[in-house]
Amino acid sequence: MYSIAIIGAGQLGSRHLQGLKLAQMPMCIQVIDKSPESLLTARERYEQIVPNPQVTSVEYLTTIDELAPELDLVIVATGSKPRAAILAELLSKKQVRNLLLEKILFPDLSDYTTVGALLHQKGLIERTWVNCPRRMFVGYRQLREELRSVTRVSYEKRGPDWGLGCNAIHFIDLFSFLTGDTEIKPLDLSGLDSIIQESKRAGYVEFTGTIQGETTRGNAFKIISSIDKDETEALIIVADGVRYEIDEPRDSIRKDGRLWGTVGLKYQSQLTGSVAEQILLRDECELTPYEESAKLHLAFLKPLVTFYNELTGKNGDNCPIT
Repeated sequence: MYSIAIIGAGQLGSRHLQGLKLAQMPMCIQVIDKSPESLLTARERYEQIVPNPQVTSVEYLTTIDELAPELDLVIVATGSKPRAAILAELLSKKQVRNLLLEKILFPDLSDYTTVGALLHQKGLIERTWVNCPRRMFVGYRQLREELRSVTRVSYEKRGPDWGLGCNAIHFIDLFSFLTGDTEIKPLDLSGLDSIIQESKRAGYVEFTGTIQGETTRGNAFKIISSIDKDETEALIIVADGVRYEIDEPRDSIRKDGRLWGTVGLKYQSQLTGSVAEQILLRDECELTPYEESAKLHLAFLKPLVTFYNELTGKNGDNCPIT
């Protein structure tokens, strides 16, 4: 019997719970959130999924203290601000064997050092993954093999005001996955708009404009979230002169204008069960390992903190994105 907990029962946490219900293994599930409304939403969404006799119990709780003393997998699906403190409390009180963390990991630069040291101390540094799920999509895994022998990749993600602060890490992670590059030179943020927007999530901010990056191997990416609502949404990859156009909503990958494959897009409610099975039944995971993801996060977050401080007149080491 596997003991699994989800911390954070909001929009994303409740989808994790739906997905977990699809896992084919004996399990008991505990869900934590301070908000009774979020717990109610999570319960309602859970009950929308076909019953699974492998799930022996589901508990809806409000504190970490109420969790089982030993947990095989914990999914932390809260906002970014409290995540480091939640991890510190969780790992001081419970024995955890595997962790899955949402992104943005942390808005404070110092948390990456602190949490990394804590995961090392608890023997979890190689048992912690970050939920950038495009690595699991069949089409991207096939494209990665297609690109394995190319010498240079140029990658561009663009669209109208799609939440660059919150979501850019997804596309930086995908770029890294497709190219195999994790060493990114300092980003060019000169194309960002000098406007800080309020995020749809209270207490967080958003940005529009362009960020550009290059790896030590010469592969390059450009990520654009345009303030122009008429901007065309696209993900374009040019590899040694060959052009791939990815259209996730239409589930297609075109190579030099011809249909090459499908993306295999899946929602979180379709993925979490597979992730849990990989980790607990097969001792593997297709998601991004913590140390690799932390390196990509910092490549993005460090210059963004500087940009945020310049616009706000602050002098902190954080940028409130989630």
